[in-house]
Amino acid sequence: MQFEIEFEASHLDRMMEAIRREIATPDEMLGSIGESLLRVNRRRHEKGVDPEGKEWKALSPLTLGSAVWKNQDESFRKSKSLSIETARKIRSKRGGVLKDTGRMLASFNYQVSSDTLILGFDDARDAKLAGWHHGGTDPYTILPKDKKALSFAGIVTKRVNHPGLPKRELVGFPDDDKNLVENVTADHLLRVLQRVR
Repeated sequence: MQFEIEFEASHLDRMMEAIRREIATPDEMLGSIGESLLRVNRRRHEKGVDPEGKEWKALSPLTLGSAVWKNQDESFRKSKSLSIETARKIRSKRGGVLKDTGRMLASFNYQVSSDTLILGFDDARDAKLAGWHHGGTDPYTILPKDKKALSFAGIVTKRVNHPGLPKRELVGFPDDDKNLVENVTADHLLRVLQRVR
């Protein structure tokens, strides 16, 4: 007894060709991955946590006091002293760490170019600040640029010996993100295959 089976492989050929085209020009797939990674990283930034979920180090009391002090009116500065607790309460209403203006984190974005996905900060100034916060800095000295002295939080001085910025990782690629990329890629390729049917 003998059986003969014929397969129509043209549908399989079309599916394979669609996948080959998608891999050869992955910009749409990379855009989907970029959108997904952007969302999870922005959620982390809103929570004030690094890619592993650990909270960013809190602002120093002097930074906290200085930021709050400069945003108060003149009558507040003359009539009141500013305790750290008061500064924390005022600051907590405005947001957490790295949210003074929100400009740096707002410039966090992604770009797709051909077969490359770049996740980072758009503006050169913001990218520089992000680098300092991401990796932390060594101690450094702040000197006035065009004045004779510096003024902050009611203090006037000719120089500030800054202790350096603590490391606050802004971007990473933890296991959760790797799983996300795998899922988005699989979903995207499945949609490509469904279009061929």
